[in-house]
Amino acid sequence: MRNVTKVILGIGGVAVLLIGWWLISPIFLDETVDEGLPPTSLDTNVEEGEAEEATEPSSSEDDGTATEFADLAGVFMDGEKNYETSGNIQTIRAEDGVYLRFEDFQTTNGPDLFVYLIQPGMETTEGIRLGALKGNTGNQNYLIPEDVDLTQYTTVVIWCRAFDATFGTGELGPQ
Repeated sequence: MRNVTKVILGIGGVAVLLIGWWLISPIFLDETVDEGLPPTSLDTNVEEGEAEEATEPSSSEDDGTATEFADLAGVFMDGEKNYETSGNIQTIRAEDGVYLRFEDFQTTNGPDLFVYLIQPGMETTEGIRLGALKGNTGNQNYLIPEDVDLTQYTTVVIWCRAFDATFGTGELGPQ
């Protein structure tokens, strides 16, 4: 009977250590992401003679990557408690939809972080989840579902599911 108790206590101790590491380690570790702009298709309807005269929207690179369509933009602010978040948010139109782009983004790291779009006054979990946060620092893109009305869902939230805490927010508005 004593050996069984020791095994159970050993397994329990290992489980506690693993869960503790999962919850605490993100505080000490940074995960950096540096995604480029999403790809866009070039306008093929412009005739050859007009192509030289046509003025295309500004692009950060001239290699077919996304043309920035920054009709909405914002700045991240700190969340609750001591969670610090900063960086810029903007919308970008790409060939496969509209993306939410974070640039110069930094937030306190934590376990189980997600990106949400919510309406003012709405609980975070009632909003639209765009996915898990890709990294706590760097440039990153999140595809916005086609049926989302960005005139209604104007708040971007970095939310921790494990602690039910807001790590940062940003308001989208006309640029």
